[in-house]
Amino acid sequence: MSDVLQDIVLSSNEFKMLVNEHRKGKLAKSILLISKDEKYSFQFAKLLSCLLFDGEINASSENFLKVSSGSHPDLKIYPTKDKLLVADSEDIVFESAVKPIFSDKKIFIITNIDESQDAPQNKLLKTLEEPQKNVYFILTTKVIGQVLPTIRSRCSKIELGKIANLDKFLPNTERTALALSLSEGYIGFAQKYESMENIEEIFKRTLDVVVNLKRSKDLLKYSKPLIDFAGEQDLIFKIFSLIFEDLLYIRSGKNNLTKLKVCKSELESVSIEYSIKALSEIRKLLDKAIMEISYNCNFNVVLENFILNILEVKYICK
Repeated sequence: MSDVLQDIVLSSNEFKMLVNEHRKGKLAKSILLISKDEKYSFQFAKLLSCLLFDGEINASSENFLKVSSGSHPDLKIYPTKDKLLVADSEDIVFESAVKPIFSDKKIFIITNIDESQDAPQNKLLKTLEEPQKNVYFILTTKVIGQVLPTIRSRCSKIELGKIANLDKFLPNTERTALALSLSEGYIGFAQKYESMENIEEIFKRTLDVVVNLKRSKDLLKYSKPLIDFAGEQDLIFKIFSLIFEDLLYIRSGKNNLTKLKVCKSELESVSIEYSIKALSEIRKLLDKAIMEISYNCNFNVVLENFILNILEVKYICK
């Protein structure tokens, strides 16, 4: 396991609360971890598994070492592919009735349950409601609203908080400040962005659209450099989202709430071009574009339409 993530999880209020519940014998057998940071929630789930196996966190125990190496026979991790399928749920139901091999407990980690369709979730309902003796389920989700209410009602829900003072957990490199600005307080995001060699270039090209694009005839000049990074489409729209969120804070006189400290002066300079009404409309356009991307619409088309719509809204909502 990552030592940094491990230390953060173990020192978190949420984990300490679960340790306390376990000591009192009140820990739920089905737990739903809620966090946008799937890397952090997965680490949290693995450490919670270690707590269940040993009754404490013991980094030298066989259970801990087997969980860390991904070789524990009584820890089953799903989905087997990109998202949970009916076949996975059927396997979970079957495996939950099979006795553990190495320890006295059997634990199932099901990641990103929100990304699965209704059918795989429905298959788990009875098993989650009436789990076998010494069988535990740890589910993770990025978006609680996309988890079936019937699944939610059968789980103890734990919302994992953001991490304060993230800078002390990252190496001090040239891109650390940018990674921290984009992370929104999530350690998994911060580590990912800090390790991306092209993060500065993607950020610069996205910022250029907002700061420098003035005329529709210059569309290709500013969209083409972003299309070159089509593989990072989610990150590009996340940057757009943070930029326009900060512009709204600036225009509302709440400069202290801005997140992108690395470009605050540039955003303050360009903010006069965006009325509060325009920024509110752009937020709606962003939500629409992000939804289209999630439905696998063509990135080039979505991006160019979004950029043109920015110009149009700026003009209409002066």
